[in-house]
Amino acid sequence: MKEITRIDPLSVGKISAVIGAVFGVIAGLMLALVGTAIAVVVHLGLWLVQIVGSTLICALGAFLGGVIYAAIYNLVAGRVGGIQIQLDDALSTHIERIS
Repeated sequence: MKEITRIDPLSVGKISAVIGAVFGVIAGLMLALVGTAIAVVVHLGLWLVQIVGSTLICALGAFLGGVIYAAIYNLVAGRVGGIQIQLDDALSTHIERIS
């Protein structure tokens, strides 16, 4: 078993932001479709604003959440131990060689 003892908060934040942006696009599309189906959209650019806005908000929220999560993980892992993972033997050997 290997143990994750530290996570780089910025790297988690970046990955979280990308995942959040994907969810933001999906949420924006859903909002735009529902808004269009319920009422006649007076401003044609409204759907674009919803998609872009929700993408940015979700990406920023996910980035901040990822950074905070990783920072808290690093504090807690030092006291109670990190996440235990089991790696494939070939991958484990490779990681040990580069460590």
